[in-house]
Amino acid sequence: MINIDDLKYFLGIGDSVHDDFLRKIIDMSTARINNYCRRRMNYSRIYEIVSGKNETIIHLSNYPVEKVESIMYRGDTGAFSNDLFGGKPVNDNLFVEQETGKIILLNGFTLPAGNSNVRIKYYAGYIENAADPVNELPPDLKYAAMLMSAETFLKSFRSNSDEFYSKRTGLSGLDVRRKDDSSEITYSFTYSDENYEKIIDKYISNKI
Repeated sequence: MINIDDLKYFLGIGDSVHDDFLRKIIDMSTARINNYCRRRMNYSRIYEIVSGKNETIIHLSNYPVEKVESIMYRGDTGAFSNDLFGGKPVNDNLFVEQETGKIILLNGFTLPAGNSNVRIKYYAGYIENAADPVNELPPDLKYAAMLMSAETFLKSFRSNSDEFYSKRTGLSGLDVRRKDDSSEITYSFTYSDENYEKIIDKYISNKI
C-alpha cells in the first residue's frame, strides 16, 4: 500500500539496514487496515467465489474495481471451466460501477444457480501511481498506513538511549534518569498511540 522509500523518508532512515524488517511492517500494516475495513484495500488480483442465483447484479467484496477479467462457473465438477460469456469479450457483456464494486450483467446473461459455483477474477484496491485514477491511493489512507508502520517500527526498539525514545511517534514524554559523577537529570514523558481508526473509518465496508 505504501512504498519503503516513502516510509524510510518519513522515519529519517538513510541506510538499508532495516529494509527487510520495514517491508514486513508494511505488509503487517496493510493487513491491519484490510481487517479493519473488512475488504482488501491494497491493489491486487482477486479471485472471488460466489453462489449464483440466476441474478444479473453482483456486489463484489473488494473495491474500487479496476477491471473484471473473467467470470467462470462450474458444473458437477470442482473445476471452474465454463466461461459465463462463452468466449465473448467480458467488457461487452457487463457494466462495472468501479467505486462500489457493483457488476450488472448485460445482454441477457445471468449467474447460474448453485452453491459456490461462480468464480470472478478481477483487479481491485488502491495503489500509488495507479493506471486507472479510481485506484489511486487516497492521501489520508496513505497517511494512516505511514503512521501505523512508523509507530510499529519505532516501538520495536527498547534502547536506553534518549535518541531512540525521542523518535517514538505519539511521544509527549517518558521518564528517563541519567546520572554521572557530578549530576543527575530526570526527564518526564508520556506516550499516546495514533488514532488510525478515526482516519480510515470512512473506508469500512458495510457489505456483509
